[in-house]
Amino acid sequence: MSATVSFRKSIRWIPDQASESSDTVVLTGGKTGVFLDVRFLKDSNEIEWAFAGYRSTESEELTKFTHLIDSRTEDPSEVVDYGSNTVLSDGTILERGEMMNPETGRLTAYEEVWQDESSDSNQAIFLQNVKYTSWYARVGQWQLALGRDSAGVFWAFQAHSVDGDWMVVHNLGVTNSGTVTLLPEDTSHWAEGKVLEWNGDRWLVLEKE
Repeated sequence: MSATVSFRKSIRWIPDQASESSDTVVLTGGKTGVFLDVRFLKDSNEIEWAFAGYRSTESEELTKFTHLIDSRTEDPSEVVDYGSNTVLSDGTILERGEMMNPETGRLTAYEEVWQDESSDSNQAIFLQNVKYTSWYARVGQWQLALGRDSAGVFWAFQAHSVDGDWMVVHNLGVTNSGTVTLLPEDTSHWAEGKVLEWNGDRWLVLEKE
């Protein structure tokens, strides 16, 4: 199975109407289920939610999302995130489940509609630093990164490649200078399961295509 890029089209908190106030992009590995999910409010650099971890199939219909880092809490083990997926006639995916509604602070039933795209290239890579504080991923024409710095401040970005040029779409607190460090174009010497030195840190390659 290939890595995927997913875009959320809408969310509905039951019984409210569906809407979409964010630019939500998810990169998911095809082999391990590792994922990065970064959600910025539209037309802003304000994070709505960002987290990373692993997805796993609990049953034929139920998927569990295990958060290992989360912008809303420093204890991601407390996050409950399950969903069941149904493919709709137009090819989009309807996800139903329960999660914390940030506006009410209560566990609430929800429906999300997603559009999945397989990578149009064989380039997919997922990294986590050995301190477990930063995550990077690139799948096809999209890059995501997120983390929490030594002062406990959360940061994240979304970047998209158009005609070979990378453009940062959203960016919150990546560096004091505002400069985003993107993954290098050539990662051919990076091997899955190995630890490497990059960007002033040590990183574990979680998955690579």
